[in-house]
Amino acid sequence: MSSIGEKLAELRRQKGLSQAELARLLNLGQSTIAMYEKNKRAPDYHQLARLADFFNVSVDYLLGRKREDEKDAPPPNENLLAAARDPLFRKLLVQIPDLSEEEKRSVAEHWEWALEFVKKKRR
Repeated sequence: MSSIGEKLAELRRQKGLSQAELARLLNLGQSTIAMYEKNKRAPDYHQLARLADFFNVSVDYLLGRKREDEKDAPPPNENLLAAARDPLFRKLLVQIPDLSEEEKRSVAEHWEWALEFVKKKRR
């Protein structure tokens, strides 16, 4: 199981941030981030919640709390998160669970066709 420090370091790297950049964005000292990542210091509950919100993960994920049958979930894909925040795409995405597997495949094929159409039109 990964420590909170290892998880924070990995999440930070996935966002392409240095410790100093993350510290600046969270209004913390760079040494504080370094201490968290080295497990020399633990964030208090307020900072833990801020870190979870910033990286869009749960506090439980950061703390390594999970059931035995759960695996560590990878951090969310930034493009997927952006689409989920867009009102137009959110309206479409919420309908996906109601589709059959065949319908989902059909939607995916049409989506790929539409993306290719847009790419060609840009050229």
